[in-house]
Amino acid sequence: MSTTSVNSTAASALALLGGTTRALSENTTRVASGREVQSASDNAAYWSIATTMKSSNLSLSSAEDAQAFSAAIADTAALGMAEAGDIMSEIQSKLILAKTPGIDKDALNSEISQLKEQLGTVIDSSSFNGQNWLKTSATKNPKMESMVGSVTSNARGDVSVNVINFDRATSNLVAEGDASDGLLTRSYSGITRSGAAYDYYLLDAGSTTPAGGSAREIGLSSSTTDDEIDGMISAMNSMMKGMTDGAATIGATSKRIDSNADFLATLQDVTEIGIGSMVDANLEEEAARRASLVVQQQLQTVGLNITNASMAGGLKIFA
Repeated sequence: MSTTSVNSTAASALALLGGTTRALSENTTRVASGREVQSASDNAAYWSIATTMKSSNLSLSSAEDAQAFSAAIADTAALGMAEAGDIMSEIQSKLILAKTPGIDKDALNSEISQLKEQLGTVIDSSSFNGQNWLKTSATKNPKMESMVGSVTSNARGDVSVNVINFDRATSNLVAEGDASDGLLTRSYSGITRSGAAYDYYLLDAGSTTPAGGSAREIGLSSSTTDDEIDGMISAMNSMMKGMTDGAATIGATSKRIDSNADFLATLQDVTEIGIGSMVDANLEEEAARRASLVVQQQLQTVGLNITNASMAGGLKIFA
């Protein structure tokens, strides 16, 4: 006849040791990952919110990258516009100098021609990744540019993109399509203070649709009269006013892009903090808990060994 003896003390000690071992394993996982909420089973509400916020933060990061690209385009245009404005001031000073009695107007015209070429080079160079807000090709017209400003999401996680609009017509200096689309290729007409009519443009870009038939390119010769020079100066004043307005618009757009970029960066940081407060583990607490669990595991192992040794000693009596 055989009998089976169950040591309830040993079974209880083994169960306690198993529970401690599982708790220690979970603690090790939290410390290694830095996360207290690993999956929906840990905390369904926090896990759902954190997952949605992570998606929103990824959208914010993409928007920030897009804004960096837009900022580079705007900054390039602003730099080109500023340099073009300096060259325009030099051209105007040459025209004013041309009213000096006995001045060599042909020599001044040579200088103006060099400045025009320099102006064209600056405008052509004011391009970032093929985007040039100072010039349009023969197949394009100035249009509204829409750039990513920010992204927002609702409670369901649906993402909406907010844009910053910039009207390129305000900054376009050269138009190879319709000359009237460019601040420097369109003609400016009017009456000078002395009563002389004028109709001038500064740059001939070979536009598909040129400036009006009566318009003439700004330039000097030995036969250029003071009235004609006055008309050129008046036309230059109108051009430079348009460029000043365009530069102001570019500057305002650039400032808005920079402000949005700073806001997006801060918003990402705040969102990360919010996610962390819900799912991150407190490593100091976890470290203290780990030390406690290790001690418990050691003590429970000793207790189980004592129980097993006692059981083995009792069995020897019946051996």
